[in-house]
Amino acid sequence: MAKLGRLELLQKSADTICAPQAVLDEVRVRPDAATRAVEKASRSWLSVREVNNRYAVEILLAGLDLGEAEVIALAKECRADRLVLDDLDARRFARRMGLDIVGTMGLLLAARLRGEIPSVKEEIQRLQALGFRVAPALVNAVLREAGE
Repeated sequence: MAKLGRLELLQKSADTICAPQAVLDEVRVRPDAATRAVEKASRSWLSVREVNNRYAVEILLAGLDLGEAEVIALAKECRADRLVLDDLDARRFARRMGLDIVGTMGLLLAARLRGEIPSVKEEIQRLQALGFRVAPALVNAVLREAGE
């Protein structure tokens, strides 16, 4: 969302937004405008937390990268209502653990249905230009649901 300049849509999607330290560390690897937006958010509405259950993270690392493993472990620790994941393997792990998931496409669709963005199609095209990969069937379903 930060790459789109739409981090506020994430903020509006829940009362409390938290992220594990590993995600912030991943964002910092290639500093850019999106990094600065996430840094700014981490000083106000985005709560960055350390994961206490390192054992859970180690188990999840068998199939996921560190950021995704920490997102899932932190969601369990915090009893999160929902977590944001796009990676298919991470989504499968999270579902098996009984977690409710939303992805970038779902966030964009919800924002469109609330009238916060004029076009999901334009946002998807912008994401794809940035290298975001998404299944064509999912794009079609989201566009259909958005009425585009």
